[in-house]
Amino acid sequence: MLSAPLNLTGHTEPDVFNVLYPYFYRDFVAAPTYLNGSIFVDPAAHGHRDGKEEIFWHITTREQSRKVKQGGRMQTIKLRLFDPDRSARIEWVKQIIDHHRHPDIRLFYRKESKGKKPIRMYLWAHQYDFVVIVQKLGRSDAYLVTSFYITETYKRNSYQTWYNDYVSGNRPELLNCEWF
Repeated sequence: MLSAPLNLTGHTEPDVFNVLYPYFYRDFVAAPTYLNGSIFVDPAAHGHRDGKEEIFWHITTREQSRKVKQGGRMQTIKLRLFDPDRSARIEWVKQIIDHHRHPDIRLFYRKESKGKKPIRMYLWAHQYDFVVIVQKLGRSDAYLVTSFYITETYKRNSYQTWYNDYVSGNRPELLNCEWF
């Protein structure tokens, strides 16, 4: 169901993004992507930056904090840097959306604990340690929140707990929240 991760050996920033963007463009821009055949996944929901959709940057980079000296004081700044694990699996995002009913994909909903606390759909390719998160906009639109490769065991355990909670009906706020 999932293609082999891309071999990005030898590519560096910013060249690697020019290698990756045609995959994203093919999967989300050139032809519309629909979840379950009816919910449009809008690649431009968060606008553009540097000539590419903002979500493209989000699924190919990872936020990292750095301490830098500014004005005689140490400050923490957040940067988004190239993430080879996410980027090598850029084709998986559409493949997981298209095959969300496949036995290798654990679909569940989770009410977020930050911001407006929306309910989001998680598509977890559990045997491959890869997650796609989608948020609904209205009746027939959604946007890609993020996708990433799980590198920490504690995160994998969290996804398993959230999946189990959803499937068992232990979260009243998730009752009847399904999109389809």
